[in-house]
Amino acid sequence: MGDRVFEKLSQPQALHQGPILVFAGDALAAGGLYGLGREKENGKWRPRRQREFLQLCRDLSRDGFIDGCLMTPADAETLAVDEKYFDSIPITPMVRWNAETSIWNPRFGNYRTRPAQPFQTVQVEAAAPESAFCDAVNNALHCRVRLGLYSITLNNDVDRDRQTLLAYLNFAREMGAHPQYEHFLEVFLPNVNLPGMDNEKRGQYIADSIVRTMSYLQKHEKPRFIKTEFTTAATWRELCEFDPDLIIGALGGPRINTRKTLELAHNVVSNGGRATLFGRTIFEDDNPRAICRALRAVLDGKQTPEQAYADYQKGI
Repeated sequence: MGDRVFEKLSQPQALHQGPILVFAGDALAAGGLYGLGREKENGKWRPRRQREFLQLCRDLSRDGFIDGCLMTPADAETLAVDEKYFDSIPITPMVRWNAETSIWNPRFGNYRTRPAQPFQTVQVEAAAPESAFCDAVNNALHCRVRLGLYSITLNNDVDRDRQTLLAYLNFAREMGAHPQYEHFLEVFLPNVNLPGMDNEKRGQYIADSIVRTMSYLQKHEKPRFIKTEFTTAATWRELCEFDPDLIIGALGGPRINTRKTLELAHNVVSNGGRATLFGRTIFEDDNPRAICRALRAVLDGKQTPEQAYADYQKGI
């Protein structure tokens, strides 16, 4: 079954030459009817529908340029458990374990302007760990989804941040008690305005918060890697170089254009990052399959962003 992410994580230093690329296909945990990108029909663009998005996940995974496919719990159940889609390909299925309130983004919603609160979506029960994505097979557990994302947002607010971190630490310790499951951690920049903190300072605040949080966990409780936002090259290098055992990866954020996506990937890995987890920058692209090919070439150092973009343009 799809073990490519685990295989890459087993050789952390080699990730500098071949970083992890994950398609963050968990968009429905945040948005709604207009949250999955778009498709062209009869010469006109329209919102992409659920079945089309599932097919995009299948296509990107089958193409093989990504290493992992991150999904909502419902989509992970459909593709990994019901269809067993990842049983015959090397791509690793991954699930979003929680959906904190700062990512909720329905039309006319205002959740993202208020301090984030924890909200766990998949429970790993001590009494029945197989209840999520595992089945008991010959007195053992066979899990079709073993790796998942937990995300947090810190806002420099002692009460809110204490609540957020306690929820995460409890989750991480529960994960540590069930070795069939592992997780990686996403740490967003503050989602509320913090006077006096520009983007560089916000990045520094989060970098310090990441390493502090990791100091509370024992080895078996720690995330396999960290996903956060690339703010400045200097802050990113400091974080990536701080602890060689801590694998740092970048989220893609809002899509600007294809060229900017490729430049971001290059900046992430050239400054020490060992993973990229891109969602909107892939599924909102005019050609998601082509940009995954281009990203793979940039991340592996086979092409510059300019060369990869030129090939991308030829492909479409």
